[in-house]
Amino acid sequence: MNHHPEIESSDEPIETSLAVLARGWATTDEISNAMTLRRSQRPLIGQLLLKHRKLTVHEVFEVLSEEAISERLFGQIAVDRGFLTAKDVGEMLYLQQCMCLPLWQVLLMQGSLTPAQADEVRQLTRDRLRKPLREEVTKCMA
Repeated sequence: MNHHPEIESSDEPIETSLAVLARGWATTDEISNAMTLRRSQRPLIGQLLLKHRKLTVHEVFEVLSEEAISERLFGQIAVDRGFLTAKDVGEMLYLQQCMCLPLWQVLLMQGSLTPAQADEVRQLTRDRLRKPLREEVTKCMA
C-alpha cells in the first residue's frame, strides 16, 4: 500500500479510537497494537532535525547523551542548550506527526477494520475534529 502523508490533526488517533470503540469495530488491544505500530514507524526527532539542517550530528549526539541520563525530552534539552527554539521543536513535532500513517489506515492494514469501516471512520474522524468531543466520549462510556 502506497503512503502519501496527509496532514492529520494530532488528535486524529484519539478521535479514531473513540469512533472505532463506540461502534465496536475493534478492541482496545487492537487499537493499542495499531498505536504501537504507528509510533514505531514515525521518524525520530533527531533524524528530522538533521535532515532539515536544524542541528548538527554533534549537537544531536550531545542531546541524546543527556536524554539517556535524564527524564527530559529531546526537544526540551535542545532548547535548554540553545540549539533550537521552542518554535523549531514544535515545527519538527508537527512534521513528525504528519509523517505517521493515520490510525484508521493502520487499523485497516492490520485487518481490524474493513475498507468500508475505514472509509466511514475516516469521515467521522474528520467531522469530529470540527465538533465538540463530548458526544463520542459519552458513546464510549455507555
